[in-house]
Amino acid sequence: MTNLRRGWRDDDDMAWRQQLIACIADTIDKIIMEQLNNSVEVLNTVRSVVHHLNKVNLANMTQKMIALPINNVKLFEDISDIIFDRALNRPNFTHIYAQMCAAMINDSKFNKAASDTKITFQKVLLKKCSDVFYTLIKYQQELDKLKEKMKNNNMVPEKSINTLIDFQFEFNKRSTCNCRFIGELFRKGTLPEKVILSCITDLSKEKNELQMHCLCIILQLAGPILSKTHDLNLPVNKLVSSIDYHDMSSELKCLILQVQEMHSKGWMNEEPVKIINNFSSFSKLPSQFKSMYRLKSYEIMAEWIFDECYDILFNFVNKKKIDEVIQLSEMDSTWIFYDPVSFVVSMILVALEENQNIRNYAGKLLDDLNKKRLLSIRSIRLGVNKVLNDSGIKKEYPHLLNLISDITDQFEHLKL
Repeated sequence: MTNLRRGWRDDDDMAWRQQLIACIADTIDKIIMEQLNNSVEVLNTVRSVVHHLNKVNLANMTQKMIALPINNVKLFEDISDIIFDRALNRPNFTHIYAQMCAAMINDSKFNKAASDTKITFQKVLLKKCSDVFYTLIKYQQELDKLKEKMKNNNMVPEKSINTLIDFQFEFNKRSTCNCRFIGELFRKGTLPEKVILSCITDLSKEKNELQMHCLCIILQLAGPILSKTHDLNLPVNKLVSSIDYHDMSSELKCLILQVQEMHSKGWMNEEPVKIINNFSSFSKLPSQFKSMYRLKSYEIMAEWIFDECYDILFNFVNKKKIDEVIQLSEMDSTWIFYDPVSFVVSMILVALEENQNIRNYAGKLLDDLNKKRLLSIRSIRLGVNKVLNDSGIKKEYPHLLNLISDITDQFEHLKL
């Protein structure tokens, strides 16, 4: 009888425990849903604020942001993403977003709203600034990733050029806007001095035109403050010494001269910050700036074709059988189909850098590709003539005609 009663008691305990677990689970679900609903409401408010933010409503919109109920780090990260992406896509308003963020950071209650952690809104925001900034330093790696992606997708030249133009424009816009954002945060006292000095040091190491532009932006903003405690001769002199680069745009030269003038006058008068190509989309650019992006994209494509021709030529040198080379090089997706003349030019340029034996192989390869009907006689003729008539190539190779003959003498059925 005792065992039977104990069994009943055990059954009652089990039922009670299951009810308690179900009740707790239900409560947790309600709390989670409540937090999710609150988060969605908060983020919708943030999107509305950043979409409508301007100089006139800055104070009111900032107060709306500061009043938001923040209770976790994830919300900080989402808010930072929304503000930052909008700021970098509105070049003429970047400084206004920076002013709003500075006010949010300076409000200690908002900045430390996620009380269960040491993470602050300031740390989250500066992490985003740092990530974009060091992507700027790694421009070539980012470009290589894009080129690899285009190759894998067998992208045709026209689409490739447009993709490269879009990449360069967006990369430049994000980089310059981010540097202005960083500079504005520093001016408002919400970005540590060591961070801005590190940015200046890293940008001073390179002579890439975009990085020089970014250095000018930061110096325009941070120079008046930093010059009181630091010597800015080195970064300014680095910029000035780069002016003689023959391919530097006149706009950048003017910007560098303005920074030099500010420095020579002791940074006494703060000038309005100047940014080159301060447009939100490529379509809005003046024609001369569009041409600059197109030219750079064609230069990148030329390097791409050159690399491709190098691989094909040395596959031929090693294999010596055209059918193997065609199969190995996947000729149906190479530039020989999309732009055969540029393919011939690049193949000749690769061969010109090598010895006579390799030049002979280049001639045999072009001849075999003609026999296989992968290259027309017309394309080869146009390619050879382009090289022969290029003044830069003539200057680089004084005996150009003889070097070209090492290639063209290998043509069996082709008279040039």
